[in-house]
Amino acid sequence: MYKYKKKTKILLLAAGLIMTAAFSGCTQEADPGENRVIVEQEAPEVDYKLAAVVRGDVISSTGLRCTYTQYNGANLSFPISGKMVSKVYVKDGDTVKKGDLLAELSGGSRADEIEQLEYQIARNEALLAQIDDTENYEISRRWLNKIYNHGFDQTGDIENLQKNNERLRQDYTDAIDLDRKQLNQIKTEVRQSKLYAPFEGTVSIVKKNLEGSTSVRDEVVMQVKDNSECFFSTKTMTNRDSIKEGQQLDMNVVAGPGKGSYKVEPYQMSLWTDQMFFSIVEGAEGVIFDTGDTGTVTVIIDSRENVLTLPVEAVHDAEDRWYVYVINDEGVRDVKWIEVGLTGGGLAEIVGGLEEGEKVILR
Repeated sequence: MYKYKKKTKILLLAAGLIMTAAFSGCTQEADPGENRVIVEQEAPEVDYKLAAVVRGDVISSTGLRCTYTQYNGANLSFPISGKMVSKVYVKDGDTVKKGDLLAELSGGSRADEIEQLEYQIARNEALLAQIDDTENYEISRRWLNKIYNHGFDQTGDIENLQKNNERLRQDYTDAIDLDRKQLNQIKTEVRQSKLYAPFEGTVSIVKKNLEGSTSVRDEVVMQVKDNSECFFSTKTMTNRDSIKEGQQLDMNVVAGPGKGSYKVEPYQMSLWTDQMFFSIVEGAEGVIFDTGDTGTVTVIIDSRENVLTLPVEAVHDAEDRWYVYVINDEGVRDVKWIEVGLTGGGLAEIVGGLEEGEKVILR
């Protein structure tokens, strides 16, 4: 702390009337100059906090506000048009598991038809298998009759039996094929009438007023994002050129269950088009983040190492020129013009006008 005293000269005018007796009865004015007194008075002390020019590193950085989100997602749509969306089971932000039913069209539930067709197919398959067993039994019985009836020929009966059974086989086979085609068609229609979660994740988009609307083929009505692969992302490409592949950056999360400081690095920079992604590489062991949590990633724009520096509050600017206040040899505050380079992190780089160790007024 620097203190100095300033002396001020105060001019006091003492005016007095000098009265003299004169036989003539006249008065004489006093010379004002003869009554002027100079008094020296101490001015109040002024305290200045000083800062020295020292060497250090100046780092210019900016903060990118990022949001915790899922990177991979699936757009869901109905493959058929013209049917009413009868039910929507989820809303934006819901967490779902793989295979969960999300929405369905009218006529999506045809369980009775499916059950009946499956029964018919199973019954005809059993009858088809029974033909073989019955035929083998009848053929064996006829051969035994031939043997025990002393060569009585029943070959014609066996041929007729086989012909009749062949027609039955064809009938059952045709019936089974027809039912299977119908069953597959119904199952396909049912499958096309329902939307299922393709993986465990979070519903991020649901079309407004989806329930009760009419389906349009391949129109995206819902989006699910994968919870197993999550990142912090920012919907801006500002200062993208200042970030390098594999570079570790500091990130600070100020709220939520994941509050704290972390190390992150860019994720798949080749895919950055309209937003940037960062994955946590250090400090997240056992930490659970909620979708929508925000953090600030610090990106270094430029830096100077081992340069002359001053605190930025000691440096002032006027019409694109920089200056500092110093105490001159007479102990009076004075202005000194300087040249400033990079600023950041509370420091200013001094590139001209000051020497190392020189002191300036901080405030």
